[in-house]
Order: sequence, then structure tokens, then C-alpha cells
Amino acid sequence: MARLLLHSDRLEVILSTAEKTLSLRRENIVVPRSSIRSATLTDDPWIWVRGIRAPGTAIPLTLAVGQWKFHGGKDFLVLKGTKPSVVIDTADEEFSRLIITTKHGMELVSKLQLDAKPVKKSPRARKTTPQVTPKPKRVVAPKTDADAPAAGVDSAPADITVDGSAIVTPKTAAAAAKTRAPARRPKAAKTPKTTPATEDSTPTDAV
Repeated sequence: MARLLLHSDRLEVILSTAEKTLSLRRENIVVPRSSIRSATLTDDPWIWVRGIRAPGTAIPLTLAVGQWKFHGGKDFLVLKGTKPSVVIDTADEEFSRLIITTKHGMELVSKLQLDAKPVKKSPRARKTTPQVTPKPKRVVAPKTDADAPAAGVDSAPADITVDGSAIVTPKTAAAAAKTRAPARRPKAAKTPKTTPATEDSTPTDAV
């Protein structure tokens, strides 16, 4: 299995004799730290493989050692089974990506992150909250004598009576009374005729 050595200025991938033979390569791989763009841990390294083998040795999902060419460059793989691996992306180097099966991927990624220079955050501009002016309240002015109806102008009557469900005002009551038919007067009771009393025509005995 390949070994990864991290120095202050570079990362070395030391290949074993068998790996050099399978990959048809004589030298180890050296990548300057300034060229490393990202390092990712993965439990399924085969989904990161791209391009075709040229040259190298490959057994699907079992072994992959050597170079893989794709339309944008080439990658170097040292994969064994489905063991945890590290994916290292580089820029302006011989290989655009290194996919290496290793047990120390977590330590490698943590050291790369600790040694990286922190990016200074630019001060955030304070957000100004827009000032909302409250709407003026509607004020109802009290009624004055000037608001009273002028003389000679009919105004609504003050007294209103309710007749059933209809509202009856004095004017409407008077108008309704005119339209109604006059009520019939009750007939006077007939008094029995009495005959006047007449003087008794029979003479009385003189005393």
C-alpha cells in the first residue's frame, strides 16, 4: 500500500515495488503543498474514477494502479478494494487528481486544514433598518354650531318610534294617516219609544 508523507512544503506518495511495476512508473509522486486545492475522504473511491487506463493495471472494484486519462488531463490511482481512500485535487501539476487508499486519510486532511492560513473575514456592513413613520391617527372634530343645519332646512326628527319592524317618524305617520280610509262611526243604539201618559178619563167619585 502506498505511503503518504506530508512535509512543510510538499506531499510525497511513496509507491511500493509492486505498485511501480503495475503502474509502469519508476519514480514516486511529489506534489507541492501550494498546488493542493482540496482533500476529501471517501468510503467509495470508485465513484471518483474518471477516464480510461493508460498505462496501468485495473481489476474492476478490486484493484486500480496507474494513470487514468480523461479529456482535461490525467489522474493517478492506487486503489485496493473498497477501503477508505483520500481524494486530492491539484492544480498545474502532472496529475489533476490523486486517489490513494490509506488508513491515515483523516490525519492527512486534518493536517492540511490546520496548516492552511485562515482567510480574514471582511467586516460586514451593518444593515440599516428602514425607518417607518407611523400613519397619523384620524381625529374626529367635535360638532359645533356651525355644523348644525341652517334654518328652514328639514332635519331628521329626533323622536323615532318603532311600529312593528318598520321605523315610523312623525312625518311618515301623518302621511300614512291621510292615506288610510276614514273609520266608520258606530251606530247609535235605538231607544224604545215611550207613549206619553194620558189623564184618566174615568171620573172619580166626588166626596
